[in-house]
Amino acid sequence: MFARAPALLLLLAALAGCSAAARLDVSGTDLTYNGEKVFLIGANYAWLNYGNDFGNGGYSTTLENWLQEIGASGGNSVRVWVHVEGYSTPAFDSNGYVTACDNTGQFESDIRRFLDVAQENDILVTLAMWNGAYITNQFAIDLIWDDSKLDSYIANCLNSLMNTIKGHPALGAFEAVNEPEGSILVESNSEPCYDTETIGTSGAGWTGKAIPMERYLRFIGRQNAAVRAIDPETLITLGSWGQFPQSDAFYNTRNHYSDHCLTLASGTSNSVLDFYQMHAYAWGDTWSPNAPFTVNAGDYLLDKPIVIGEYASVCAEPGDTLGDLYTYAYEHGYSGGWSWHYTATGDCSDTRETQQQYLSTLSGRTDHGTVDFVVG
Repeated sequence: MFARAPALLLLLAALAGCSAAARLDVSGTDLTYNGEKVFLIGANYAWLNYGNDFGNGGYSTTLENWLQEIGASGGNSVRVWVHVEGYSTPAFDSNGYVTACDNTGQFESDIRRFLDVAQENDILVTLAMWNGAYITNQFAIDLIWDDSKLDSYIANCLNSLMNTIKGHPALGAFEAVNEPEGSILVESNSEPCYDTETIGTSGAGWTGKAIPMERYLRFIGRQNAAVRAIDPETLITLGSWGQFPQSDAFYNTRNHYSDHCLTLASGTSNSVLDFYQMHAYAWGDTWSPNAPFTVNAGDYLLDKPIVIGEYASVCAEPGDTLGDLYTYAYEHGYSGGWSWHYTATGDCSDTRETQQQYLSTLSGRTDHGTVDFVVG
């Protein structure tokens, strides 16, 4: 028995020395992976079948084929939409309370499988859970208005999902909702965090749902805190429809997603973002004043990384190719850029072939962050 003790001690020491899988991380205003500065280049899916890609038998191997295509073309990251408007997932009862992630018990394993294939193709995934740019399902809207219903979602779905996928090497970031500004109430408020008049002049509130910013920040912040409580290494982001609500640097911007604002609304400092995410479209062939493709990332005076989370050459200024946009983001201090969108539908989407062509634009470059890295 005593003769075996040294061998056992050596085994325990070896196990203790094994390092965990690398995860996407933040260092100042840079994103890092495995200790080195990286740049995220990739695409939004955002969906194959809008709101039906995970759970309830909706998962398709086409999602996996797309990961293989993006990885082979030079992409290292994707942003995929999950519940969207909540018509398929999560499962609601007749009173609008969430009872599970879906009706079949497949939701969590579907996302785990998606992450597994992403890792096989050296791709990091950002999960964008809800969609504020277009929201018609009252049950989903009620999660923003009613804390008890949001609690049911966190307890009966979000926690289960995070316990299933926590620590996954391909899980790059969590995003509570896409473009919440689309359904906010534009109003004056004595609390600057909730005063949306500045961003209202730039077009916020286009869905007419009139949800106060305070309610939205609480909805976002409490989900962020729930994710961080289970997997503190998963980064947190929030995709805004432009630069307008994510910076205090310009006359037409106000940072509603600062640490202060999210903590104020949610009641916990665990609710804050790890990196900002701005979307950029040149409506009418012209970028808006101080849009990401007209300034350096540092001009926004933020203390966290910035990813340009949506854009397309067909909705850029004339003459800009998708390769030009990837290169601008890379060389002007941003930490990533995702083209809109791999499904290649709608007015502001480049073709899938165009996206594949330009995903290799930055291959091999390391001067402003490594692009080619192994996930795992």
